Amino acid sequence: MGTPFISLLEPSKLEGFQLGVPRESLPSTIPKTFLDAMEVREEVFVKEQNVPGENEFDADDPRSCHWVIYVSVNKTEVPEVRNEEGDIVRPRKSSTRSTPVGTIRMVPFPHEPHPKPGGDYWNGVLKGDEGNATNNSAPSARQFVHDRPTTFHDGKEPYIKLGRLAVIKDYRGYRFAGQLVRNALEWIKKNPSFFDPSIRELGLEQMGASTETEAPQWRGLLCVHAQEQVASAWAKWGFEIDEGMGKWWEEGIPHVGMFLRLEIGPKDIQISA
Repeated sequence: MGTPFISLLEPSKLEGFQLGVPRESLPSTIPKTFLDAMEVREEVFVKEQNVPGENEFDADDPRSCHWVIYVSVNKTEVPEVRNEEGDIVRPRKSSTRSTPVGTIRMVPFPHEPHPKPGGDYWNGVLKGDEGNATNNSAPSARQFVHDRPTTFHDGKEPYIKLGRLAVIKDYRGYRFAGQLVRNALEWIKKNPSFFDPSIRELGLEQMGASTETEAPQWRGLLCVHAQEQVASAWAKWGFEIDEGMGKWWEEGIPHVGMFLRLEIGPKDIQISA
């Protein structure tokens, strides 16, 4: 296994993507990095954790940043053949592929409201509330509105969400997950205004602001909806469990909310697109 490397895909158009459809049958406009990310997510979440395939690709994917970590894997295409004397009569032929083995995504604000403590969510919809569901709505329809306050979130401050962290089973134990998280955190710290909305593009009213100074800006707060079984790993990367968010279930898996604040410098208000 060669030295791993990480590729970043910024928000992209993903029209026509369908999980489970062969790559050659998908539109050529879909970036390879995203296909690689979904290859990992399908292997981990759908096949290993039994998350319904139709729930894995969602409306947040096109507006998110995606990181994929690769390793070089040597594969035997034609096995070696020897005769009775032990002489090689057909040499082994192999190929090396840069194989995607892990991924993570970063989702900009605005988000759906914090999950309800004890809630059971499927595809972003609270069980028993399907008739009035607003969860998993198109991001363009989401408003910059106040949420319920929790331990680390006042319900008002814009935050960025990390998620869909996955490493294929055979490649765990090499600290690839930590490399992905640190890479994403370092990138957003260097690009703190990347997800800030444009006042000229959206307008103050849609942002829920009356003046330019009230326009939502990211100020360093990050959130994860962590599977409870891996909360300790997120804690190693600096995230703290938000007791006020409580515990809930997504696709039958218990989750907890965790937050981290990065120190970033002063920023200018995003006026233009």
